Amino acid sequence: MNFEFFIAQRMRSSSSSESTVSGRIIKIAITAIALGMVMMLIALGTSLGLKKEIKAKTIALTGDIRIAPFENNNSSISITPIDTLELQKELLWDKNQVEHLYHYVAKGVLLKTKSEFEGAVVKGVNRAFPWHKLSPYLIEGKFPAFDSLVSKEIVLSQTLAQKLNLNLGDRLTAYFQNDDPRGVPRIRYFNLVAIYQTGFPDFDNSFTFVDMRQLQKINGWSDQQIGGAEIFLTPQAETISYAEKIYNELPPHIDVQRVDQLYQGIFDWIALFDFNVLVILIIMILVGTLNMTTALLVLILERSRMVGVLKSLGANNRQIQKVFLWNAVYIITKGLAWGNTLGLVLLIGQSYFGWIQLDPATYFVSTVPIALPIPLFIGLNILVLSVCILLLWIPSLIVGRIDPTEVVRFR
Repeated sequence: MNFEFFIAQRMRSSSSSESTVSGRIIKIAITAIALGMVMMLIALGTSLGLKKEIKAKTIALTGDIRIAPFENNNSSISITPIDTLELQKELLWDKNQVEHLYHYVAKGVLLKTKSEFEGAVVKGVNRAFPWHKLSPYLIEGKFPAFDSLVSKEIVLSQTLAQKLNLNLGDRLTAYFQNDDPRGVPRIRYFNLVAIYQTGFPDFDNSFTFVDMRQLQKINGWSDQQIGGAEIFLTPQAETISYAEKIYNELPPHIDVQRVDQLYQGIFDWIALFDFNVLVILIIMILVGTLNMTTALLVLILERSRMVGVLKSLGANNRQIQKVFLWNAVYIITKGLAWGNTLGLVLLIGQSYFGWIQLDPATYFVSTVPIALPIPLFIGLNILVLSVCILLLWIPSLIVGRIDPTEVVRFR
C-alpha cells in the first residue's frame, strides 16, 4: 500500500471523533462542499434546461432557417411572393443537413365570432408542415392533414380561442384585406379543429394555421408562388455555415435568416445564462476551496507533532504534503458524493413533478425545465475536484515550516 495513503487512512480514523477540533472542521467542510455542489448542479441543470426548451420552441415555430424575400424581413406578413422554382436547389435538400423543409404564406386577418373579434396573423402551410414539432404544445383536438382538397380547418392558440370564446368544432369568420382599397374584405369561414399553446406570448397572441392554398387564392397567387420556406436542420448540421451556403446559392432578392436572427432578443437573453452559471460556479468553487483550506490548515496544525515525528523518521516535505492532500481528496470526494446525491434528487424531482412554477409571459415556460447531460455532470465533478486539489497544494506548503525540534517533545 502507498505510504502516504496508509498514513492518511490512519489519520482519518483518529480525526473522525467529534471531540477533536479537526473532526468538527472537516464536517463543516464536507457540508460546504455538498451545498456548493447542489447549487452548481441546480444552476447548471436549470440553465441548460431553459436554453434547450426555449430554443426548441423557437425552432418548432419557425425552423432553424427561414428563406423569404428581403421585402418580407421586417414584417410577419408575406408581402412579396417567390416562385418555388427559385428554391429548387440541391443544396436545400442535402440529406446530411436538412431534416425537413416546407413552404408557407403569412397574411393578416380579422377573426370574428358572434360576440368577439380579434386580429391575428394566419400562417398558411402545406401538407409538408411538421406538425409533430408542435405536438408537445397541443392542448386539444387534432392537427389537420391539408390533403388534396383545399381545407377549411384552422388551428388556434389557446389564448386566441379564449379571447374569441371558441371551442373545438366551432365556426369562425375570417376577414382578409382586399388588395383593391375600394373593394370589400375577402371573407372565409373556418372550423376550429385544434388548439395549441407554446408559452410564447407574442406567438400565442397572434399566430393561427390554415391551408396555404386558401391564402394563395386570396392573394391571387399561383400554386407555385409562396411567401417563403422554413428549414429544420439535422442535429449534426452547422446552422451558421449552412445558412451562408444557402444564401450564396439563392437569387439576390431572396434572404436567408437563422432562428437566432429572427428571435435575436430571446437568444441574447438566454445567452446571459452562461455568464450567470459561470459566476455561480466560480463562487461555489471558491467557497468550497476556502472551507477546505481552513480544514486542511487546522488538520496540519493539530497534527504538527505527527509531522515532526515523520520528518525525524526520514519523510520529506513532499511525502507529508501528500498525506494531507490524500485526506483533502477524501473530504472533497465525500462532499461531492453528498452534493451529487441531493442535487440529482432535486433535479429529477423537478423534472418529474414540476415543483417550481414560472410565469410563461416572462420565461416562456410554465415550469422550470431540467437538462444535465452525463458528460457535463462528470466533467463538473472532475473540475471541482481538480481545482480544489490544485489550490490546496498552497496551504499544504506549511508542512515545510514545521521544525521537528520544536514540535516533538520527549517525556
